Amino acid sequence: MFCPNCRAEYIEGIIECADCRVPLVVDLPAEKEIEQPEFEKILTIFNVGDIAVIKSVLDSAQIEYIFDGENFNLIDPMIQPARLFVKSAQVPMAKELLKEMNLHFWSLSARDDNKDEE
Repeated sequence: MFCPNCRAEYIEGIIECADCRVPLVVDLPAEKEIEQPEFEKILTIFNVGDIAVIKSVLDSAQIEYIFDGENFNLIDPMIQPARLFVKSAQVPMAKELLKEMNLHFWSLSARDDNKDEE
């Protein structure tokens, strides 16, 4: 079983990619057949609880995203953060939704860096 998005291989019995959250396929299509929207990384995060909250917020706003490495974070915490990628066209909306959240660990803020702190 393979993820048609990130092309990761899974054992038999798994039906959804843990990172991309898409149904797995038996055979991968050729590289040129895969249409992937452009995604941009908007933050890296270590806290599993914050990841769950972020997913909930983005899901409710129907924002397309991928959390890369979120499951690896559970195996080896504080060494490899999860990285949030959002579809390029939806980056401003995602940043707006996330900027006021009080998350525990941010290594890249979703806040607008062009605004002066008051």
